[in-house]
Formats: sequence, structure tokens, C-alpha cells
Amino acid sequence: MTLARILCVAAAAELVAGCSAASATQRQAERITRAIVANDMRPVEGEFSANASISRARIAQWSDLFNAAGTLLAVRQTTAECRAGWRCFDARFEKRTYVERMRLDETGKVVNWNVGPP
Repeated sequence: MTLARILCVAAAAELVAGCSAASATQRQAERITRAIVANDMRPVEGEFSANASISRARIAQWSDLFNAAGTLLAVRQTTAECRAGWRCFDARFEKRTYVERMRLDETGKVVNWNVGPP
């Protein structure tokens, strides 16, 4: 194998690793955020525990907030001011950023979700 080929394979491996760098919970949070933006939770119903109690009215409120903030640019996990037992994310939109917090049960299902200002 030539040096050029080795470098090409190494670069490709790094590119693939970079694409999968987001954690499973970060990808889960992004799917939920996109569902809230669309005001349609059907695509992510399976992400929530049967014990989760998030009203459709609350989803609609968050959807209105998110849509007023413009296009979703990124959802990134953060540890800044995140309470124990919770996973926190910065949901960055064109016009503003929101902090999303989720708590998971032992099976990885969401039992609580909330949105607030940064």
C-alpha cells in the first residue's frame, strides 16, 4: 500500500469519525427539537417513557418559540449549569439560543423535557 493510499484511508476514517462524534443523546435531543419545531411529536413518540407528561399545549408553545427564532442551526450537548441526572443541550437557532434539558430513565427513554432561555 502506498503512502498516498494510507493517508487517504486515514483521512476518510477521520471524516467518518467526525460525522459520528455526536452522542446518542445529542442525536436524540436533535430529533426531539426538530419534532417540536414541526409541532408533530409522532416521529419521536418512541423516545418518551410512558411516564413522561408533556402536554400538547406545552409542545405548541415551544414550537411557536422555536419557529419565531428562525431556522434550527445546531443542537449541542453542554454541561454548563446542568443539574445532576439531567442532560442539557444548547439549541441554536438563527435569532437566539435555547437551553433544552432532558432526563432519561434507565432504558434511555425521556421522562422529562423542558426548554428555557440560556
